[in-house]
Amino acid sequence: MKLINIIALSTAAILSLASCEMKNELTGSLVDKQDMGSVELGISVKQPVSQTRAEETVATNNFPVTIQGTSAETADVLKEYATLDEVPSTISVPVGNYTVSSHTPGELQKKMENPYYAGSTDITVSKGITSEVDVVCRMANSRIQMKYGDDFKAAFSTWTITVDDGTETALSYTESDLNPAPVYWYFGENITSITVNIRAVTVQGNSVSERRVFKKEDAADKYEEVGDAFTGGDALEINMGTVESSTGELTGIDITTNITFEDESESVEIPTTGPGGGPEPPIGGDVTLNLPADVTYSISAGNAPASADAYIASEAGLDKIIVTITAGNDAFQAILVDLTMDGQSFLAENGGVNLIDNEDFGNLVATVGSSAPTNGTKEYTFPIGAFFTFLDMTGATDSGKQHEFHITVTDKNGEEASGVFKVTINE
Repeated sequence: MKLINIIALSTAAILSLASCEMKNELTGSLVDKQDMGSVELGISVKQPVSQTRAEETVATNNFPVTIQGTSAETADVLKEYATLDEVPSTISVPVGNYTVSSHTPGELQKKMENPYYAGSTDITVSKGITSEVDVVCRMANSRIQMKYGDDFKAAFSTWTITVDDGTETALSYTESDLNPAPVYWYFGENITSITVNIRAVTVQGNSVSERRVFKKEDAADKYEEVGDAFTGGDALEINMGTVESSTGELTGIDITTNITFEDESESVEIPTTGPGGGPEPPIGGDVTLNLPADVTYSISAGNAPASADAYIASEAGLDKIIVTITAGNDAFQAILVDLTMDGQSFLAENGGVNLIDNEDFGNLVATVGSSAPTNGTKEYTFPIGAFFTFLDMTGATDSGKQHEFHITVTDKNGEEASGVFKVTINE
């Protein structure tokens, strides 16, 4: 009796297992037929037109690939392949929506030595259908090339140049590399301008500072499909040269920037933006006011710049150079209350000081080997650094404040240019 019961129970268990297996097999087959589709995947690269060469193709076989479900029924589906070579010829996935993405191996960095390509596309997989998808990877970073003219290299012994897009990181160049390699720079989102700052020392030992702002929207030629923000695939070329007076004297640094858009082969110039916010006029026309880069230094470190010069010019002749100063702390404010130049006050509420033919101002800047500008002169270098002695005497600027030098220039034709130079001092 016990043996019969054991046999009966074993038979029931076997039949039960067989029934479950057959049910699962039938159910699985039914799901496969009703709920599954497939994908055939390819990866291609779209290079910027200006960088495309017949012999320079970008291999994609080592690009990683990700297939991520994006609809409710596919949210848990994630397929990742280390390289395109590892992707099967046909990939089976549940029906629904997906995003397929791929990119150059590794992570996109702010600064790289090579282009970084990335792309993604959305697809819908239908039941029993093979969907063909080609992910087009475009250049995610931009090419920046710094070039030095022979006149620039002959005029300066040392320099530090920064290219700043307003983020936490800036590009830096020095005289240690006269032929810098291109840099591939990731601008990120909504970067519409770059600022080029330079501090250089001439072969005679004089310090020169310049600052230029370049906005993509100011490019000489624009195309309907090109936006105002720098994007991947843009190529920037920054050229450094010199500015000389009619007598051959070095008066400043010439900085020009050209841009080649992703889908164009020819470069166009981006005119520099002057202190007033518009395109900077040429020296031979309206008023030119080239301000030095804003300064931050520490009294304890003793790293104040040797000079800070503003270059001012107009072929029509200079009529007024009005300077007002906003103090960054109470101590310097007290000095400004008492400091007058030929009876004029630097305080804005008192109208400021006109530097033209100002004898007291001439005495001040004589300490740095300069003089006051004369009425009708066509160019003048304003040595703002002559004020640094006063600034050091008054200590650090208050938190969130700077010493501000507001300069407004008017020429004999009534044309104006204005700008602000700021100094921040730490203890």
